[in-house]
Amino acid sequence: DIPPRFGVEQPVNITLTNSGIWETLPNGDKLWRIEIESPSALSINLNFSAFYLPQGATFFVFNKNQILGSFTHLNNKITGEFSTAPIKGESVILEYFEPQTVLGQGIIQVNSVIHGYRDFWGQLKAFGSSGSCNVNAICDTTFWGNEIRSSVMLLTSGNTRFCSGALIANVPQDGTPFVLTANHCGPSTNNIFMFNYQSANCSATVDGPTTNTVSGCILRANDSPSDFYLVELSSVPPAGYNVFYSGWSNLNVASTKSTGIHHPAGDVKKISHDTDPSVQSGYYSAGNDHWQVLDWNSGTTEGGSSGSPLYDQNHRIIGQLHGGDAACGNESFDYYGKFSYSWATNASNNRQLKFWLDPGNTGITSSNGYDPNGSQFVTDAVLLDISGIDAFICGDSITPIITLRNHGSSNLNSVDINYELDGGGVTTINLSLNLPSYDVQTINLPTSFVGSGNHTFTAYCSNPNSTSDNNTLNDTNSINFNSNANPIFATMHLTIDDYGSETSWLIRDATGALYTEGAGYPDNSNGTVFSESLCLYDSCFTLVLKDAYGDGFCCSFGSGALYLVDNLGDTIYSNTTFNSDSLVIPFCLSTNGISEINTDDFNIFPNPTNGIFTINNTFENYDLRVYDALGKVIIEENDIQESSKKVNLSRYKRGLYIVQVRSEKQTITKRLILN
Repeated sequence: DIPPRFGVEQPVNITLTNSGIWETLPNGDKLWRIEIESPSALSINLNFSAFYLPQGATFFVFNKNQILGSFTHLNNKITGEFSTAPIKGESVILEYFEPQTVLGQGIIQVNSVIHGYRDFWGQLKAFGSSGSCNVNAICDTTFWGNEIRSSVMLLTSGNTRFCSGALIANVPQDGTPFVLTANHCGPSTNNIFMFNYQSANCSATVDGPTTNTVSGCILRANDSPSDFYLVELSSVPPAGYNVFYSGWSNLNVASTKSTGIHHPAGDVKKISHDTDPSVQSGYYSAGNDHWQVLDWNSGTTEGGSSGSPLYDQNHRIIGQLHGGDAACGNESFDYYGKFSYSWATNASNNRQLKFWLDPGNTGITSSNGYDPNGSQFVTDAVLLDISGIDAFICGDSITPIITLRNHGSSNLNSVDINYELDGGGVTTINLSLNLPSYDVQTINLPTSFVGSGNHTFTAYCSNPNSTSDNNTLNDTNSINFNSNANPIFATMHLTIDDYGSETSWLIRDATGALYTEGAGYPDNSNGTVFSESLCLYDSCFTLVLKDAYGDGFCCSFGSGALYLVDNLGDTIYSNTTFNSDSLVIPFCLSTNGISEINTDDFNIFPNPTNGIFTINNTFENYDLRVYDALGKVIIEENDIQESSKKVNLSRYKRGLYIVQVRSEKQTITKRLILN
C-alpha cells in the first residue's frame, strides 16, 4: 500500500547564525558557506523549517556531481518551509549570497538531512527498476501528450517515499497548482514534485531529467474511503516545465476504456491502457467508492504508481490509484478511488474536492483540462478515440462512437469525419459544432454490418474550420476487432458468497488469448445467483474462476456455486466446493453440443461412447487425465508410450467428461459424452 523509503531522516539545527562561515566581500555584500557530510550516503537532500530569501539574495546547494539553484525570493513559501531534491554523494555545500542592501534579512534553518541509503537513480524505486512489461509514456504522446505533461512524481521528505500524482485543473482554470494523489502516500508540506521525468525514447529506455522540480506544498483536502489527497504546490511550475492541468469528471459513470500514467517503482514515466470498461467496486470490500480495472491490456502498475490518475476515454480523471494485484505477467486488477466519491461525499471542506476545484459552486460536472502555455497550433482537431466497438463483437453489426477534441487555440466550428471498414471505401460526414480549446465532443456514427472474422475500423478528421489542420499527426485513429456473426451461447450461473467483490472470471480461447472476463459482484449477498450469457463460437475454451482472497466461495463465508451450461442446455461443469485462489475449467462448444479440435495429433472415438473409447495420437510420450463434470480427476496416467490406448469409463455415470493429453509440445483437451 505504501512505497519503501530511500533514506533516513537525521534531525539537525543548522542556521545562518550558529553554523557555517561568513565572508564579507569588497563591496560590502556577504557570502555564507557550510559543508554538510553524511559518511557513506549515496545521496543527500535537505529539509528547511525556516526559509526566507530577500530580493537580490541567491542560494545554492552543490557538490562535484550536481548544482541546485540559484534559489531566489521567488522560492519563498507561504509556510516558510523549503526542501531540496537528492544530490548524489555523501557531502554537499550550501552557499548563500546576501547583498548589503538587505543584510540580515535572510533566514535559512536546516532542520533535517536525509541520508540516502538506497540509490535514488539506479536501484530500488528508481530508473530501470520497473517491470519489463511497462510502456514508456513517450510512446503515446500523439494522443496522450497533454496528460503526460500533467503527471508528476512525488518525493515525500517526511518518510522519504515515492508516489505519483497529477496536476489537476480547477473550474476557473486560473492555474492554481493543485496536485491529486493518494491519501496513503501521506504527502507533507516538504514534498518535492518532479515533472517531466521520462524517457526521451520509446523502445530504448533512457534516464530522464531530474531538475524539473517544485519544492513544498500546502495540504488542502484528503479522505480515506476513496484514498484521495489534494495538495496545492507552494509555487507555480515554471513555464519552461511546459506542464498541463488535467481535466476530470465528477460523474459516477464507468469508463469504457481506461488509461493510467504513473512512475512504477520510481522509474521514468509509464503509461498503461485497458480497453474494457471499469467496474464499480470497494477496495477489497463491499462499497461503491472505487473503480476496478480488471486487467491492463498493455503495461501495469507497481509500488510507486500509487496516487497516479485514472483517465476515461475522454481523457478526464475519474480516480487515483489506491492499490491492487496487477503486475507484469498476470491478469489481475487494480483499484482506483473514485473522483465522484471524493467530490463532495464528505461535507467538510478539508474532506472533499469540490470546495477547492469548484470554488464558485458552479455545479459543473466535468473539466477538459487547462494549458497555461496555450496551444502551439491555431487549428488542431484531434480524433481522440474510437469506442462502441469491443475487441470481440457478438453479432454482425457495429455502431462506432468518435471522440473529437480541439487542441487548437481557436474555436473549432466545423470538421469532416471520414471513416472506413477494412479499407472498403471512405464515408465522409460534415459536422458543424462549437468546441473551445481542449473541449471534447462525441459523435455517434451509423451502424455498419460485418461478417465473422478479424476487422479494422479506421477514422480520421480533416478540413477543420474549412482550412488545413496545423497538426496532422493526431488526425487518424483505428481499432482492430473480431466479430462473431454466428454466435453459440453458453451460460454461467454463478452463486456468490458473502464476499462477491473477491470473485472474478475470465475465458481464454483455444490459442490462450483472453476472450472475455467479468467481476464487480456485490458483498453481503450470499446465495445470490448471477447468470452470465457467454457469446462464444464453435471451439474449445478455458474458464478461469478467481478469488482475490484465496478462499474461493466455500464454505466459511457462505456457500457459492458455479454451473456452466452449454448451448443445448446441458450442464457441462458444476462446482460447489471451490476454496482456493483459482479454478481452471476447460470446455468446448459446437452447434450439436460436442466439439472436436481438428488435429491429427489427438483423436478419440467413439464419441459419444457407451463406456470404452480409444485415444489415437502421435505423441511419443504423454500424460493422460480424464475429468468428471465437477472437475475431479478420475483417471490419471503418466509417461504413456502407446499410440493407440483404450480407456474404460463404463463404471462411471452418464454425462460430460473432459479428456486431456499433455506432451512436451502441447496440451490438447476434448469433450467426451458418456451415454
